[in-house]
This record gives sequence, structure tokens and C-alpha cells, in this order.
Amino acid sequence: MNMTKGMWQRLALGAAAALLAGSVNAQTATLATDAAGTTYNAVGSGMAKVITAGSKLRVIVRPFGGPDAYLDQLNNNELNFAALSGSTAYLSYNGKNRAKKAYKNLRLLRSGAGGLKVGFIALKDSSITKVSDLRGKRVASDYGGHAVIGRSIAAALASAGLTWKDVKPVPVTGANDGVTALDAGRVDACWASLGQPVIRQLNAAKGVRYLSFVKTDQSLAMLRKMIFPGVKLETVKKNPSIGVQDDIYMITYDAYMVTNKDVPDAVVGQALEGLWAKTDELVKIHRGLSGFTHESAVTEIPMVPYHPAAIAFYKAKGLWTKEAEMANNKF
Repeated sequence: MNMTKGMWQRLALGAAAALLAGSVNAQTATLATDAAGTTYNAVGSGMAKVITAGSKLRVIVRPFGGPDAYLDQLNNNELNFAALSGSTAYLSYNGKNRAKKAYKNLRLLRSGAGGLKVGFIALKDSSITKVSDLRGKRVASDYGGHAVIGRSIAAALASAGLTWKDVKPVPVTGANDGVTALDAGRVDACWASLGQPVIRQLNAAKGVRYLSFVKTDQSLAMLRKMIFPGVKLETVKKNPSIGVQDDIYMITYDAYMVTNKDVPDAVVGQALEGLWAKTDELVKIHRGLSGFTHESAVTEIPMVPYHPAAIAFYKAKGLWTKEAEMANNKF
């Protein structure tokens, strides 16, 4: 069939219009996480999955060695979202990180209650059953990509009357590297989160034991002072299949999905709509997401301010309280 010049022009204009519509209706966003095999990679991947399924926003996961490796990009609006702990958010926003740099452009989108439980692990058959048993032992240290882990370990040791001088520090790079060192026999204990995929693998192969903290008003006050104000100590029931050999106390704090203050309201709204619509699926993806219920989306003790579009979203859902407003206005 012969086509006139006018017909070609009309087809070209139609194709251009279709492409433009596609760019509007199928926006793409990035979500930063920790490295593959970590709890926060699983948490962020779950968030990306349900947002993509429940909205017009396509979210691509970008794994990094830890928050310290991506926070500059997030603060500069070169990344759209991130999955991280309330403790990391607090330290980063307030410049209490290794770089001594305050990331004031971080904004909270959604909170998950008790989304992370952390503490020490050792091999099940070792003589180490409680934190005070770490005296003189080799303990994974540094965790270059995670400023909060070093602070957490120091606080955890202090809660048992120990300091770094009472153990033998063995530097590692990331959250998974401590577990790898434990598996290889280079350390006797390392820091870990409950449900961390690489720990499940090690537990199946050799058996691990999560160590219990002592829960007193004094120990909790010390942990909050040395780590950050949002720390809690919660009971975790015996479950050998995941390395919990007895009822224990573990450190816990909220998990967050955060963004940059300049991410457009429409993009934030799409992300929140996707999470909201697929919450029933979200909380089943990973243990670290179990606290991301509708009721926990708004925390009254936020470690960073909420994004304005998130505030509007939660007001429309009837979740934004006077207490949340007062807490947010303190920033």
C-alpha cells in the first residue's frame, strides 16, 4: 500500500503521543537496599514488588553494600526510595554517622512496627550462650557500610559490662560478611538480624544460636542512649528452626521506607497507594515486613519528618493523629 507524506506524519505523531502517554502512566522509580541476602534487601524487594503490582509505578531495587554507600545519592535525589532501619534514619538525619554528615533531605513514607530484631549470634555448639560470654572472644567489627551496627555492638557489649577492649575485634565489611566469617571460623560471634537469609542457610548447615540480652530499665536506657532513642527490647519465643534456641530478648526498632523531600507528591502517592492496596501480601513476604500493617504506617515517634504527600495520604485514611502532628512539627 502506498502511503502519502501526510499519512506518515500522522502515524509519527500518533506514535509519539503513545510514547508520551506511556512515560506518564508507567513511571519508574528506584529503591535502595542493602546487599542481596540481607534482611533489608528482602524488605526493600518486598516493597518494590507490591508497589509495582498495586500501582502505576514500576519500582526497581538497587542493592548497595549498606546505607552509607547510598545515602549521598538518596539525599541528592538521585535515588527515589530506600528501605532502612529507624536507627539508620535517625543517625543519618542527625549526622551521627561516620561521615559526620546530616542528611536533612530524608523523609519518611511508611513505618513498620518492630520490623527488625537484632543481636549477636554464635554457632549453636559453641560455649557462647549469652552476651557476657563474649569476653576474650573474636567478634566481627567495623561493618563499613553500616554505621549503626558498630554503635549497636558497642551498646550491646556495654549492656553486659563489656567494651571493645574485652573482645577481639575482627573487621568485616557488610551485614552478610560477619555471618560468612562465623561460618569460616574467623570469628566466634557476629551481629545479625532475625530471619536474615544467610543465617537461615548457616543454621540449616551448622546450627546457630541468637544470644539473649538482659532486660532491665538500666540496660534499656543504656541501649537507647548509645544507639538511638527508638530502641526496644522484645521477647522472641524459642524457635530452633531459625536459630532461637530458647526464649530470648532481642533489640528491635521500627523499619522505614524513606524518600527524598523533592520526590514529587504524585510519585509518593503512587508508592503509598501500592503499599496500602497490597498490605496483606506485603506483611507475608518476609519477617522484617510483618510489622508493616496499616495501623503501624504512622509512628508517633518518627526519627525523620514525614513527606508532605505521606501526611496528606494518612490524613485521608484517618491515621494521622494529633500526637503524630506534634512529633512531626518538632523537626
